Amino acid sequence: MVSIKINGINLNIKKNTTVLQACNQLNIDIPKFCFQDNLEIAGNCRMCLVEIENSPKPVASCAMPVMEGMSVYTNTPLVKKARESVLEFLLINHPLDCPICDQGGECDLQDQTLYFGADRSRFFELKRSVEDKNCGPFIKTIMTRCIHCTRCVRFANEICGIDNLGTTGRGNHTEISFYLNNIFKSEFSANVIDLCPVGALTSKPFAFKARSWELKKKETVDILDGLGSNIIVQTCNNNIVRILPKNNKNINLEWISDKTRFFFDSIKYQRIDKPLFKENNSFKEISWEEAFIKINNEVIKTDPNNCQAKVGNLIDLKSLYSFKKLMSTLGINNIQYDSSKNNFAIDSDIMSNYVFNKTINYISKSDLCLLVFCDVRKESPLLNLKLRNAVTKNNLEVFSIGSKVDLTYPVKILGLQLNTLVSILKGKHSFCKQILKSNNFTIIIGSNIYNIKNSSIIINLLKKRFKKNVNILHNESGFLNFLEIFKNKKKFKINSKLNFLYNTDNNTIINKDSFNIYIGHHFTENAQNSNLLLPSSTFFEKKSYYLNIEGKFQKTMKILEKKNLTKKDSSIFSNLNIFLNRNNNSYKNFKFNDLFIYVNKNFVFKNEIHNNIMINLNNNIIKPLINNYLMTNILEKYSKILMNSLKKTNTYTSNNFTL
Repeated sequence: MVSIKINGINLNIKKNTTVLQACNQLNIDIPKFCFQDNLEIAGNCRMCLVEIENSPKPVASCAMPVMEGMSVYTNTPLVKKARESVLEFLLINHPLDCPICDQGGECDLQDQTLYFGADRSRFFELKRSVEDKNCGPFIKTIMTRCIHCTRCVRFANEICGIDNLGTTGRGNHTEISFYLNNIFKSEFSANVIDLCPVGALTSKPFAFKARSWELKKKETVDILDGLGSNIIVQTCNNNIVRILPKNNKNINLEWISDKTRFFFDSIKYQRIDKPLFKENNSFKEISWEEAFIKINNEVIKTDPNNCQAKVGNLIDLKSLYSFKKLMSTLGINNIQYDSSKNNFAIDSDIMSNYVFNKTINYISKSDLCLLVFCDVRKESPLLNLKLRNAVTKNNLEVFSIGSKVDLTYPVKILGLQLNTLVSILKGKHSFCKQILKSNNFTIIIGSNIYNIKNSSIIINLLKKRFKKNVNILHNESGFLNFLEIFKNKKKFKINSKLNFLYNTDNNTIINKDSFNIYIGHHFTENAQNSNLLLPSSTFFEKKSYYLNIEGKFQKTMKILEKKNLTKKDSSIFSNLNIFLNRNNNSYKNFKFNDLFIYVNKNFVFKNEIHNNIMINLNNNIIKPLINNYLMTNILEKYSKILMNSLKKTNTYTSNNFTL
């Protein structure tokens, strides 16, 4: 500990703490532009100047470590004059276009000029102008406003691993630019919008949509990300106009991926907003009572053994719980999970193994990591940031089995086929020596593992050998829900007479001669091929609960009011249960504690070990699971913002719908 004084107040502070951080502990407001908690110190804006006793001139507090006996003064006439002069230099070339700037009302330069700047300008020469740069489909640039704080440069270099963004020129000719004719190619590119303290980098989709003081803000959780990123959703007139990250040190720090930030417009397009019935190959609107009558007629005349159900992703636990109870009361036992990326059956052995055992923060403590058929950058971009941070700061060594992919940090490929993994399990691979030397070894298995025929054998072998160091990864929080609640080895039958399709995507093959009931919020291909459509709510339109990949409960908040005849999913199933004269009191007396007990009862890490451990292991090369991380579920596929961004970067694949 070091004893210092700040404005005459005695303070004991840890060594290697900066003066700026010490001032923050006393809630003393120090203005700054270049400093950011999660980035390396640059010390180039000089706005955080303070006076230190016996120092000949003001000192940048963000770069000055505390020393024993130091006396710091933050509000002397010298400090005030120094800050005023710094702001005067910054405003020499900064355009006075606040009324048309999207940063207006939440601009650091505006605020600091008001509190620390002069009341008039002494500069009457022509201001310089800078050519705008192309930073990609999400970032709008007006580089004349740039004050060269270099936050965007450090974020690109340190966090994203992009080294072609930097400064060019000197003095009055300094510019932020790409060294090559390129765009900001990163899953987190739009975070520079939040980092920029002025209006040089703003959001293209948000441009001229609303002012910051007109927005209502609510905190919730992003369900597109298996980690459950904390987000702030901003609305205007019951429309979502912007999504921002909420700081959470245990999960996403203050970053969110581009798809989390910009998918929100999908709730306006291709929505099912009223009950629809197909007649003569076209849909017509019907009432809820008529829809329930049609379901009742089909249930009465169909043998339960000829009925089945399939559930998709992005479904909350309460709705899933209610749906399962409805199917049970109807005598339907064949309930399958439908992946939006694969059409494979999932057995109970795999279900019991599906869990990310180590916490996300444990990754930063690991010294050795093995990736098994896993493209972490696409499956979980935030986890990839954690791995990159551990590689650059904690010397984490990362090895991989599977195709070579760019993860923005060094990865050593051990092999492309399963025989490499088998030799590690047998202890015959040279990599085993490094495992023995490691203190904190971790294995991350991608959801691509389910494309392998005997995946349950492989997972159980890994569990037996490495116990809870084995972590199964998936890029959606909803995936875990289905695996743990539905344990069924039956296959989805194409010739079934009655099918319940709950928010499924386009790879469920259904028989058009059967009666297909689709419950969901978007017109997927399954919805268009169904006979009856019931509109449900997105997670923005209801309060609900989800599990993240660590198995932790997360609560989402209601952001928007429901439109038209859309209902909560759980209400649809409970009302339908009552209408079919199969009333179940558990719907009326539902409590979250019941759900908590139910999920935990089924959410068990079992130690099932197969004896035929090396039988029929496929040695083919496992190809990457996700081709485009921006198009992995229903809400992303119907986002006009994300679609246009892919078209501009020539990576768009049609989903057969026109917006």
